[in-house]
Amino acid sequence: MARRASITTRYFNRTLTDADRTILACAGEGDISKGFKNALDCFAILWKLGYRPEQDLSDFLGLSEGEQIKPLVGDSEAN
Repeated sequence: MARRASITTRYFNRTLTDADRTILACAGEGDISKGFKNALDCFAILWKLGYRPEQDLSDFLGLSEGEQIKPLVGDSEAN
């Protein structure tokens, strides 16, 4: 496993799964770099609203069990 990126890191490499690429492409209208920027922008808004990564996003957004969406990437049990 690669070492953890520092807050001062300017560039980093990451192997993208098919699901990662799909999400970034959708978020960036086909441009994964733009999609990455848009994902960062979305997280910045969530942060300003009080969301923190250790929280359940569905609960934070007030989604009922029937409205919850299974994420394409990541592990919902991960911190």
